[in-house]
Amino acid sequence: MSSIWSKNFSTNTSLLQKRFPDLYSLLLPQIKNVTQLLNDAEQKYAETPDSLDILNSIFTFWNFSNSKSGELTVKENNVFLHSSYSPKKEAEKLFNARQNLQMQKAAASGNNNFSDEDTVFLFAGFGLGYAVLECVKSFNGLLILIEPDPGFLFASMCSLDLSPVFNHKNVVIITQANAEQTVSLIEVLTPLDKIKVITQNSLTAHQTSWFKTFFTLLERNRQKQNINTNTLEKFSSLWLKNSAKNLKTISTSCGISIYKNMLSPDIPCIILAAGPTLENIIPHLKEIKKRAFLIAVDTALKALLKNGIEPDFIVLVDPQYYAAKHIEGLSSPSSVLITESSVYPSVMRFNSRKKVFIESLFPLGKYFEENLLNEKSFGKISAGGSVTTSAYDIAKYIGAKKIFIAGLDLGFPEKKTHIRGSTFEERSHLFSTRIKTAENNLCTLLFNDTNEKSKDYEGNDIITDSKMKLFAWWFESEIAKNMTENQIETYTLSRKSLMIPGMKTACEKDILCFKDITELKLNLLQTAENSEKQFSKEQFYSVYENLTVLFNELLSKSKTGLSITEKILSLPKALAEQKAKEQFSKLSEIDSYILSSDAKTVASLVFPTQRQLENLLSKEPDVSSEILQNIQRSKVIYRELINSIKKYQKYIN
Repeated sequence: MSSIWSKNFSTNTSLLQKRFPDLYSLLLPQIKNVTQLLNDAEQKYAETPDSLDILNSIFTFWNFSNSKSGELTVKENNVFLHSSYSPKKEAEKLFNARQNLQMQKAAASGNNNFSDEDTVFLFAGFGLGYAVLECVKSFNGLLILIEPDPGFLFASMCSLDLSPVFNHKNVVIITQANAEQTVSLIEVLTPLDKIKVITQNSLTAHQTSWFKTFFTLLERNRQKQNINTNTLEKFSSLWLKNSAKNLKTISTSCGISIYKNMLSPDIPCIILAAGPTLENIIPHLKEIKKRAFLIAVDTALKALLKNGIEPDFIVLVDPQYYAAKHIEGLSSPSSVLITESSVYPSVMRFNSRKKVFIESLFPLGKYFEENLLNEKSFGKISAGGSVTTSAYDIAKYIGAKKIFIAGLDLGFPEKKTHIRGSTFEERSHLFSTRIKTAENNLCTLLFNDTNEKSKDYEGNDIITDSKMKLFAWWFESEIAKNMTENQIETYTLSRKSLMIPGMKTACEKDILCFKDITELKLNLLQTAENSEKQFSKEQFYSVYENLTVLFNELLSKSKTGLSITEKILSLPKALAEQKAKEQFSKLSEIDSYILSSDAKTVASLVFPTQRQLENLLSKEPDVSSEILQNIQRSKVIYRELINSIKKYQKYIN
């Protein structure tokens, strides 16, 4: 291979093999194919070995040409991906403008030490690679290149010498992966709030659907991280308080693991959500209950009980107070309540046949589970963001292969917001006034600025919003995965709900065709519950006492660390730096103990988030040397860890 295109491909392929051996192995069959195509093209165009015909004959999705500056450029569907005058200058302007803007922002905030350390550049499609090549000249941080179609990656490798990119010490290349896998990998690599996306429509046009899904997931997960941080900062103390108050109930209860895979494939599950279309299925539920297991979400329970329906399982896993209000004053003595150890304590007083727990989402509950149970967990249920996603995962967990869902509308079918008789509807009437009526509340929901129109299963318009569409995506991805891996079929019992790809439609008649399993249900539940292994109160209090000891030891170590750092920072700079070096080994020993302590993990719930920690550090006095900055950071961490432990001790005691 002697042409410039062949040399580029040969050079870049060698670097790809050296830097990314696994990726190279994955792409090897296609690399061999491109190599053969280059050899064949060179023989065909032997008289003009540098002819653009070589590239155009191999990569037919692009139209290669020379720009007015003589540099290679390319069109896709008659649209230039790079400048037709000078692609290099175009890329230079892009990154010079970016760096100037970053420096201006840094100067405006009083930070004269501009650094790219906390920035991650993500190129979503990159054409021939001019922008990426310009980026690596001045950028040392993490660089992520995404090209779902490896053919486009090979076209870039043949066109330009990308060796500076492959030699970049912090570059990651993602290709031939689906959008969900790509986002998951990126989340492992870096916090999503650090990412700066560089793209343009022309660079993603060849995989519009893929990139649309990718950007949706990226933004959803970015929002989720922010929401999780905000939620943790706001509710962590409440969750700790709830978990501590519920410890005694945990000591006499068991996990959902006793019901794991108890169903045979011919027994269906019906999930009852609280959307308006649940109303259509309620008249048939008494007969349906004879033929299937009913799993109701907390928000639907009031409407079900009003119609004389006690579900087999009730799911309530939200720790917030308003979730407990959904079942307040209700009673379902034949149902099993599935809950989580951090829910509002009044939930534990709910009158049900039995209460079982899922694996705790929070450190205190996890600690007791792991130290009391051989299985290390009450039963792991994925958190998809809503109680209905939890109910769906519970249906899978107990072994259902046919799952029907009623009331999962993810929108406002026929401009209805909730089923009549639900907690939501009754609260709107309870708090209505002459000026702010229940109808006003309804209009606020229906005509919110964030609403948008989508389609139901009959092709009619339905009002929804971005949050509900994200839940729809969750179900879509889960259904596709479950159908492939577990042969689970999922159906909706309403054609008026938001259409979810992969979720089939069914009606009550399809369920009424199943055989009566009333007696079988009782036998299955009793058999599962007879297998329950209780741990003794002595075991429980032994774990409790051990945690108390660990907290006391961790508190003592943290106080010692705080005392040392405060003394160092109270000294003049020269003496402080010398003292810091003398105490380095002692502080390292304290830090090692803290990092290895189980109590540290438990206390992490009410420890400040990274955002809060940075805010606390910004309020500390300025210190000029790096070693004293580290001491100052350690001081803040010791101080906040002490506060966290004291919160735990207060609530647990």
